[in-house]
Amino acid sequence: MPWFADLTYWQHGRRLAGLYPERYEGDEGFVRLHADHNVGYYLGYAQVWSSTHDGVEVSSTTEGAVTATVWRTPVGEIRGETTFLPQTASSAPSKWPVTSLEDLRVLRYIADSTRTQYDDGRLRLLRDLAGEQGHPTVLPPRSPLSQMLAEWTGVTNLVYMLQDAAREVEETFHALARAADGAYEAVAACDTPFCELPDNLTGEVVTRLFERYQFDYYLQRIPPLQESGKKVGVHLDGTLHGILPLLVRTGLDFIESITPAPVGDVAVERLRDLAGPDVILFGGMPGAMFAPPWTADDVRRHLETILQHHWESGKFILGVADQVPPNGDMNLVRYVGDLVEQLC
Repeated sequence: MPWFADLTYWQHGRRLAGLYPERYEGDEGFVRLHADHNVGYYLGYAQVWSSTHDGVEVSSTTEGAVTATVWRTPVGEIRGETTFLPQTASSAPSKWPVTSLEDLRVLRYIADSTRTQYDDGRLRLLRDLAGEQGHPTVLPPRSPLSQMLAEWTGVTNLVYMLQDAAREVEETFHALARAADGAYEAVAACDTPFCELPDNLTGEVVTRLFERYQFDYYLQRIPPLQESGKKVGVHLDGTLHGILPLLVRTGLDFIESITPAPVGDVAVERLRDLAGPDVILFGGMPGAMFAPPWTADDVRRHLETILQHHWESGKFILGVADQVPPNGDMNLVRYVGDLVEQLC
């Protein structure tokens, strides 16, 4: 059974703490980090497109833990803030950029000003560095609904705006979709066996919104990528009830970052019942299990359960879901790789 881990969060946290080994710096060092810990490589991100925005000025300033970003356009400006949390080595939105209908107008201008360029240089570099250790992941932009939830409005603002002015929100979805056309063309044109929609989905928030505003978008975007010879997946790193069967119906080839109990909401034994027989499931090892209070014995028992229920299908890729945290034990990552070799 293949074994992969997203080590980017662990890397980021260790760097901030001044504890990241020099041996693992740079793209080549990051691949070496995976090789030394007996785990497959699939991140860094190999973006094959870049975007500019005509008539849009973006500036950021940081004071203490707060970073403020302003987007200035001929039709107005929007402003958002993120706050850095040293306890978690992460940042979170503390002021969303889009909170009103006037802000939606600015966001549509930003979307319609998008100009995209194709550049597969990073993909070719990372693919060559990865060698037999794995393959970098190619990502298109987030889907419009997911962009709104994760980057522009958050959940509460979006829900209120949908109640107050659904037509304007839907027009904004369409503008964000048009803005992504060039990136999807680039992904379809590049030489990669797979790509992944980076939508960070979770069932308890997204299911009904996805059904209404994102399902048809997936039906539009997935077939051209498959016709270009790629397997297409999505990043589902939250709860599974509701959203997982819906994703399967879109025709996705794989669903990545499947997080089961004891962290997620579905037991390992029931994953295939929920997903059906055909889709490839990628994940299974909750990231929290690589940090206290979990132990090597806990990790082994969990892995044995996965193998018991999913080895024979040939449609399960073992992976950390979602990421190894900054306080994670890399010895446990290597331990899983060693166990996979022994048990499979």
